[in-house]
Amino acid sequence: MSRTVYRSIRTTLCGLFVLCAMITAHAQFRAGVQGTISDANGALVPDAKVTLKDLETGKVQETNSSGEGFYRITGLAPGKYELTVEKAGYKKSLSQNLSVNAENIQGVDVILEIGEITAVVTIADEAAQQLETENANVNKAITTNEIKRLPQVGRDPYELARLTPGVFGDASRGANGNSSGLPNSPGPGGSSSSIFQTENQVQITANGQRISANSFQIDGVSVNGLTHGGAAVVTPNQESVKEIQVSSTTYSAEDGRNSGAQIKVVSQNGTNDFHGSAFIKYNSPKLNAFNKYPNDFGRGRTERVDRFYRQFGGSVGGPLYLPRFGEGGPAVYSGKNRAFFFLSYEGLRENTNTLATGYVETPQFRQAVLSSRSGITSRILSSSGIEPRIVGTLTPSCSDLNGNIPCQPVGGGLDIGSLTGGLGQYVSLSNLGGGGLEHSDSGFRSCSPGAEWFSC
Repeated sequence: MSRTVYRSIRTTLCGLFVLCAMITAHAQFRAGVQGTISDANGALVPDAKVTLKDLETGKVQETNSSGEGFYRITGLAPGKYELTVEKAGYKKSLSQNLSVNAENIQGVDVILEIGEITAVVTIADEAAQQLETENANVNKAITTNEIKRLPQVGRDPYELARLTPGVFGDASRGANGNSSGLPNSPGPGGSSSSIFQTENQVQITANGQRISANSFQIDGVSVNGLTHGGAAVVTPNQESVKEIQVSSTTYSAEDGRNSGAQIKVVSQNGTNDFHGSAFIKYNSPKLNAFNKYPNDFGRGRTERVDRFYRQFGGSVGGPLYLPRFGEGGPAVYSGKNRAFFFLSYEGLRENTNTLATGYVETPQFRQAVLSSRSGITSRILSSSGIEPRIVGTLTPSCSDLNGNIPCQPVGGGLDIGSLTGGLGQYVSLSNLGGGGLEHSDSGFRSCSPGAEWFSC
């Protein structure tokens, strides 16, 4: 391959990579800045040059005001910006540290003073949150500092949605930190396993709407659960979130799918400066004290929290440097002001020896399912390591069951009938257990695939 062809291929591939990165970055953010430009007498100023610079990435966007003095710049990431307005016959206006919130259009009107363009009027103080003039939404932007510094159970940033005006979520966590369902809220509930719950149904109501009416987006893409309303199938970790926009009522037209809280997450991005973080949370029974007072259901022993818990992770981001092949020049292409990367990771390891009381399936039940079923249930029950670890067996009682399910104590457990129906067959609650009991010398066979929790 000739050197000319090689360079052409390399240039094409690099160009495609940069183009994809630019398209992805542009599609990721939907915030913007808009307003009118006028002079000291209130007259609109057309054809003024407007320049907006991202102070984190150095990215610059330019536009001109219309004949009515209106300008608009969109596709912005949340963060700090520098806004410059220039027009012949007027002093240059420079607004520093302009704050733009996630997925929100910020209104910024500019008044130009008559004078030489070489003169500059600088607004150096950090711009305070201005009166919302672009829409009537009731919302709050949860910033990067709030996400990193405010406490969140399980490091779940969705927990901060309760800070939004019009959102109610009191008593949605129990004393042990696990999620507690609000009244009349069927579904999986909020996360009790950090950010790793398959469907995270955050227990909040917005403006009196149902929990199932809440909507979740990450970078403009819906992550709503298909099984349960108001649940998110993706819960981002704290390190990966730059800002969250939560609207509780009077939404814009694009938020017409659900009537509850509109929760929009914007991912963290790389900047011109390398930055990162690392964290670890380590709980061990060896570090826990014994409870001074007995709390063991009358056994007379003092206990301690027997939980071995490790949560760890981190992040790294910055300009993307690409190797430069060929003779002469720098060894790499600098990514500053051009291309960026950001990576985050979070892991969770938990072990506990805390005892719990409940009904579990017996070996006889598992064998009965494996011999008569070939679906998902049999694949689960045939997996290794799923057998429950039983320390002791309590006296079983049919009164523990609800409904008209056939039941009789047998062999240290409960016989609740034979397997019912087959894969894909509808079984009514009145027919659980096949309507009869089957007791054999080798044990008992329990119930339908929909009620696999029965013997101890």
